[in-house]
Amino acid sequence: MNSQLVFPKFDDYPTVTAEEVREFESRHQLSLPEDYADFLVRRRGSLPMFQNERGEHMCAEFNVNWGDKPARVSGPIVHMECTFSLFDGKNIKSAFESGYDLDDNILWNEHLHPPGLLPIGSNAGNSLFMLGVNEANAGEVFFLSTFHIPCPMSYDHIGFIADSFTAFLAAARPMQRDN
Repeated sequence: MNSQLVFPKFDDYPTVTAEEVREFESRHQLSLPEDYADFLVRRRGSLPMFQNERGEHMCAEFNVNWGDKPARVSGPIVHMECTFSLFDGKNIKSAFESGYDLDDNILWNEHLHPPGLLPIGSNAGNSLFMLGVNEANAGEVFFLSTFHIPCPMSYDHIGFIADSFTAFLAAARPMQRDN
């Protein structure tokens, strides 16, 4: 059955302007990759899903390259079930329908990952999809497993997904359900 990538919760997310993106970058002293900033403005940062010919929606799934890291127990395939966007000062119906705020997620999750990564989404287990915003990992997309967080903090609990946000969306496929 054919499926296409859609953004069914688009209307539940508030409008994001280029100026708001620049203000976010300034607030957090970071620079977002152009393709992700464009996603925030054009798609409001809304959840990408797949819609099949019957109109049913499925979560997007992605391959994660763990290499020989301990977090590989999270598995080689992860599902995106929530995205984060810019909600500061906006009237939102509910966090469940509208995703979650990027500003809040930076604060809530800063102890979970090394500096230079921005949480942009999560799976059902609250593990995080992360976007590189530092020079070393600019634009790359990772998956942070909250099932294994090393101490001291390192990249041992972070798997690689894509070289860019554009490649990340292109790598998405419909979640496979066991029949």
